[in-house]
Amino acid sequence: AEAAELARRAEALNRRRIEEFGSAGLRLAGTERLRTERTSLPADLVAVGDALLFGYRARPRPEDGTAVGDVLALHDRELNRLPEDAVPGLLDDPAFVREFEALHRYYREARLLRLRRVDGKLLAVFQTGEKAEDIRVLRWSVTADGRAAFLDARGDRDHARTPAPDIEWTRTTREDHVLGRRPHVSVLGELFVDTLGGTLTVRTSDDTESPDGIHSEPVDEPLQSLADAEISHARVGALVLLRVLPYKETAHRHLVFNTLTRTVVRLDGIGQGCRRLPADQGIVFPGGYCLAAGPHKTYDLDTGGMEFEREVRSPNGEDVLYVFHAPARGRGLLLSYNVIREEVATPLTGHGWALSDDGQLTLLRPDADEPARVHPVQVWHTPYVSDTHAAARPPGDGPLARLGNADLVRGISDCLSLARSVAETTPTSEVYEALVTACLRTLDAHHWLGDGELGDLRSPLERMRTTAGQVLAEFETVRALTRRAADALDEAAGRV
Repeated sequence: AEAAELARRAEALNRRRIEEFGSAGLRLAGTERLRTERTSLPADLVAVGDALLFGYRARPRPEDGTAVGDVLALHDRELNRLPEDAVPGLLDDPAFVREFEALHRYYREARLLRLRRVDGKLLAVFQTGEKAEDIRVLRWSVTADGRAAFLDARGDRDHARTPAPDIEWTRTTREDHVLGRRPHVSVLGELFVDTLGGTLTVRTSDDTESPDGIHSEPVDEPLQSLADAEISHARVGALVLLRVLPYKETAHRHLVFNTLTRTVVRLDGIGQGCRRLPADQGIVFPGGYCLAAGPHKTYDLDTGGMEFEREVRSPNGEDVLYVFHAPARGRGLLLSYNVIREEVATPLTGHGWALSDDGQLTLLRPDADEPARVHPVQVWHTPYVSDTHAAARPPGDGPLARLGNADLVRGISDCLSLARSVAETTPTSEVYEALVTACLRTLDAHHWLGDGELGDLRSPLERMRTTAGQVLAEFETVRALTRRAADALDEAAGRV
C-alpha cells in the first residue's frame, strides 16, 4: 500500500512538472529528402550553428580533380543547399581549401569517412590508404553559436580519443577458487561459476557437492580444469556482470545476474561497449539494455563493429542519448533512455545524424548502400536541446520553479524506481535489504520530499522504509529459527 501511494504521489508531481516545464520525448516529425547534384554515397551529417554540414562520396571527376563541393555541402534545416560561404570560416576558408586540394592531390583515392564534433572542434576524417590507420583529419574550431575557424590537418589525436570506460572489470584469481567435488570460482561471494563437465554453470549457493545452478549452458571443450577458464566480473547497482572465456574458445560470453530477481540472462552485446544507466538503473549496450528492475531486451539489429562513442544528456537530466558507431561501416546507433519511465525508446540507426540547439535531430537513413542523388532523411523532435537554448526559457514562479526541473526529475525518478521495485520483484530478504538502503539514500538525497506544496513524498517513503525493515527482521527471525532447527536435528542425529 505504501509503495502504491508513493507511486501515486510521484506520478501526480510528475504531471505537474510536465505542465510547468514541458517534456519533449522522442517524436518523429517527418521524413524528407536530401538531394545532391551528383550520384553519391552519404557519409555523415553534423550541425554547425543553424546549418547542416553534409558529407558524401561522389565519383571524382578525372578532368577537374576533386572539389570541396564533391565531398562537403552546407544545407539549411529544411535541407535546401546553401553556398559554401554560408558559414564563414568553414568551407570558404582559403587554408582549408589548400589542405583539401593537397589531400586529394597526394591521395587520389582519399574518401571521407565521417564528420565529428569533439571538444569544441569539428573533424573531417578522410581514409587515405587501405589500412584503417591510414587517415588524415582536417579540423576546425567551432563555437557554441556556430562560428567556425579552420585550424589544420593534424586532428588525428582528436579523432583517436575514446571515452573512458565507466565499468571496471575485475578478473578472478586462484584465491577465488573453492575446491570440492564440484569446485567453482567465487564471484563477490554472491555467485559461484565453473565451466566443468562440458557446462558453464552459475550458482547462488556455495555448494561444491551439487552440479545444479540457476543458469547453465554447454561449452565447446568438456575436458577443462577450473583454472582454464577466464572469468571476470563487474558490479552495476543490483546487477553483477560476468565475462567468461571457456577453455579453447575465442569469444567471451557475457552474463548478467540480477541480485533482486535472482535470475541470469546472457547478453553478449555487453562486450562491444557497455554503459551504466543513470543512478545505476541498469546498463545499455549496442542493440539492447538490461534494467535493475528486471526487464531486458535485445533488438534485431546488425550491431557488428559497434562501439560506444558518447552520450548526450537533456538539460533536466530526464533523458540520456547513448551514441554507438561502427567505424569500418560508417553506421551509427542511437538509444534514448528516460530515467523517470525507465524506458529505452525505439533505436535509431543511420549513416549520420545532426543535433541542433533546439533539439531537432536530423538522421540520414539511406534505403540501401548504393550511390544515389536523393537521400532519405528523418527529422525527430527530441528533448536534447542545448544548455543555452534551455536557459533562454523564461523563469517561472511557484514551488516547482523554485526547486528546478533537474532536482524534480531526480527525486521523482528515485521514488518511482523504489515503487516499481516493490511491485515488480519477488519478495526476498535481498530485495528488502536493498529496499531499506535505497529508501534511506533517497530520503537523504532530496531535502524537499516532505514539502506539502510538492505532494509530500516523504511520508509514504518513510512508511515504506519502516515496513521493509519490519519484513526484513521477520526474514532474519525465520532464518535464525531454521538454522536453530537444523542444528538441533544434526545434534539429535549425532546422539543416535
